[in-house]
Amino acid sequence: MKFDLKKIIPFAVVLTVFFTLLNFRSVPVSQFWKGWRMLYVYSQDLTENDILAVLEKNGCSSVISYGNQRLPVFSQLAPVQVQSPDSYLYRRADFFMDKMHRAKVFYIPENQLSQLESGIRELSAFQGTSAGSDGKSSFPWLSPLIALFFFGLLLYFSRNKVLFACGSLFFLIFAFCRPLFTVSAAVSLYLFAFFLFHRIWGRKNFIKTTLNSPFILLMALSPVLVMLISSPVNSIFYIASFLASAALVQIYHLREDNKNAAYSFQPVYIRSSRMIPLVGRLGIRLLGGLLLSLLLILLAFKLSGNVSDFSASASMPSLPAPVNSSDSELVQMKDFVNWSWNTVTFPYRKIGEKVSELPNEGDAVLITDYQNVDGKIQSVENPAFVFNSDFRESVYKAVDSLDYPALEKMMLKQGKNANFGYAKGASSSSSERFGILLLLIFIAIPFSLGIYYILGRKRYGLSI
Repeated sequence: MKFDLKKIIPFAVVLTVFFTLLNFRSVPVSQFWKGWRMLYVYSQDLTENDILAVLEKNGCSSVISYGNQRLPVFSQLAPVQVQSPDSYLYRRADFFMDKMHRAKVFYIPENQLSQLESGIRELSAFQGTSAGSDGKSSFPWLSPLIALFFFGLLLYFSRNKVLFACGSLFFLIFAFCRPLFTVSAAVSLYLFAFFLFHRIWGRKNFIKTTLNSPFILLMALSPVLVMLISSPVNSIFYIASFLASAALVQIYHLREDNKNAAYSFQPVYIRSSRMIPLVGRLGIRLLGGLLLSLLLILLAFKLSGNVSDFSASASMPSLPAPVNSSDSELVQMKDFVNWSWNTVTFPYRKIGEKVSELPNEGDAVLITDYQNVDGKIQSVENPAFVFNSDFRESVYKAVDSLDYPALEKMMLKQGKNANFGYAKGASSSSSERFGILLLLIFIAIPFSLGIYYILGRKRYGLSI
């Protein structure tokens, strides 16, 4: 049996990319903490150890809880120190309770979603116990629907609707499998580029004309580079969608050739691709439609808080969370750094010496050393510790090296300057990186090409 590779390879590419996109599809999940999901438990009977036992039974590991916290920083010379009532060590306990101090709070790594859900079901089965999580998946329909609407507009004005649909299908699948605003913007650019390409499809030198067209090349290829800024994975899926679209167009081409093979007369286009205006009046109007679609995506991105928000249920308590307000209700990383300074410098202070709980930049702890200078013993003050950026970085490195699920690791993951308070609803922490920047770049591409086209026409006295 003879295999026709021209037919097999396109089908293989189409099936491979299709199942790859479906397998790696993702839906943004709303959660408070970057990298962790929260579990809150109301119970009068279950202790913290009981709850941890249930979580461990269901496969949850590295759970951050109140009972497994240790001293994140300590002095070898004075490992045990008296703590004041408002010490950081006492105040960090608030992270393990809701605002009303009625529910116990735990933090589970976000890659253990299924294990957490089964743990919640088992905990809720206990009498007098209810449990819940901050996370909730919500499909952001708005961004891919804008791309789908723009596709419908282009399809209406397309000359060969089957060809245009074949070249666009996988990018629409891409938009729904990765429902991010930047992805939908990139897909919209490609759709317009392919719309221009399909207008010259099959004409003489149409490939050469395509390669010489800034409209087609910039709009089809620039999203690959732009999305690299935010997510290399999305760039890879964009390329995969492009290959699948090319394969599907090749299948369409082979089908048309087989249909025409039955006729002795083979019609060809009279006008070559160079004689067909790529943009024209229709193209400039559709370019305006593209700009409108991109602006709608940008507006939706801003109004949605980067990804879809979720409404807090009535049973959800006010939970510890990163907040935008500078007036924080919980201890911050700077409080931890200040406490670390006071802890490691404690053995070097004089007994009874009053020291400010809030060190100032440049504060130093000096150690008196003695040196032999020209036969004389002289005292020299050497700095043992200096409160500066180097000290803060040493504290951050100490946190990273902790060998237990430390609250400080989670706090540091949110950002060195993050503020923490209480909240009942949150947008996803997995927001699109540099989303505003990428969307502005996507908008600038067709806007610049539109200005270039209009100025070029006016330069030669042509109407738009």
